[in-house]
Amino acid sequence: MKPIPFDPKLHHGLLELWRKPWDETMTPDALPQTGFVVPDKAAGFLYRTDSSVALIEGIIAAPGLSKEVRNEAVNAIVAAIRDEARRLGFKLLLGYSQLDAIMERAKRFGFIHVGPGFHMVALDLTKPDP
Repeated sequence: MKPIPFDPKLHHGLLELWRKPWDETMTPDALPQTGFVVPDKAAGFLYRTDSSVALIEGIIAAPGLSKEVRNEAVNAIVAAIRDEARRLGFKLLLGYSQLDAIMERAKRFGFIHVGPGFHMVALDLTKPDP
């Protein structure tokens, strides 16, 4: 699966549909300019800062996908965000979640656990991928 750049005009409706089970909404202006989507499967975003640190956030998958398809799509999104952050010159990519499954995925990508409560993870973009 190859993610493509997120285009709010084309893809925002997917996010609304995918968030519906949680009664969550997000207007297009709340999203960063840098995001990726595997159409009909998953999306995620890179929040850029004016420092050497960026955030990976808003990763979501379409409901009803098989575990295998969901994992492949989300892994592709995480890799695309990681690669874009590195290309843009960021040195650290931070993410957080309360979900253990997200923590385990992050570890597979080389993130390390850096805080209690929420699972805060960090990826040193200056090092090679594991």
